[in-house]
Amino acid sequence: MHRTRVLYATDGSSGAEQALELLIGGFEPSGVETVEVISVVARVARGLGSRPEEAGAPETIIDAAHSEAAQRIVRDASQRLQEAGFQTVETVRAGHPAETIVTHASVRRPDLVLLGTRGLSGLSRQLVGSVSGKVARYAPASVLVARTPGPIRRVVLGYDASPDADLALDGVGSLPLRQGISVTVCTAYEVVAPLRSGIAPTMFAQVDAARREDLRLARKAADAIAADATRRLVERGVDATPRVSHGSPHEQLAILASELAADLLVVGSRGLSGIQRFFLGSTSATLVAHPPTSVLVARRNPDA
Repeated sequence: MHRTRVLYATDGSSGAEQALELLIGGFEPSGVETVEVISVVARVARGLGSRPEEAGAPETIIDAAHSEAAQRIVRDASQRLQEAGFQTVETVRAGHPAETIVTHASVRRPDLVLLGTRGLSGLSRQLVGSVSGKVARYAPASVLVARTPGPIRRVVLGYDASPDADLALDGVGSLPLRQGISVTVCTAYEVVAPLRSGIAPTMFAQVDAARREDLRLARKAADAIAADATRRLVERGVDATPRVSHGSPHEQLAILASELAADLLVVGSRGLSGIQRFFLGSTSATLVAHPPTSVLVARRNPDA
């Protein structure tokens, strides 16, 4: 049986603490091969020289106090994980947090990168543009951005039948969780209302009839997609139910996750319907910019 390799990024902040609690409280140690605990120390500028010939770009150095703090943070997190039954590896690196985590993940090839949403390194609540957002976008592995400490019981899976949505479905079924989960498969469809400007009033009825037919066909297709994903999860022993919604996919996923008080929202990194904009790009609404729960962006490990 495959055991999950986890790369846990921490800076000792409250967000990183939530991610650690989610790992300890939600994941079964026997299903995890190793947890590599990594902390990134930002380089600081030493300053410009006082003589003209020394002028130029400032030299960057690693602050000793920051390095010692990072080592302590990693050591403390590793000890807590070991006490919970996990095997750990400790790592401290220097550089820009997001770039360093992504580069390290490219070398180490974990199955899952875990980190929080806010931290001492300037993580913002908004996933886009933050360290967590950049890692979720570029890491060569699935990325779990923790917003709650766990455990994980209720999961919302965004599914649109795309290849990446299939990865998300597989990821839900293979997570090494401590307890069983209930999954709500959310398939959203959207049919844009036609513009009436420039249309003769005598054509309104025909246009409306055509849109109603489009809605009917879209709903039928969405029902079939959600039912198929639900069936596949049930066949794997997962408690799953379908939910089909009309509206923008990213908004419907966020609304459903909030409505169900979901512990985890799972999607593929790309999709046929643009679901990825919710997790990796859209800032058009508060609900979209601030998802109410932890988010798992599923991505295939190149070595898998």
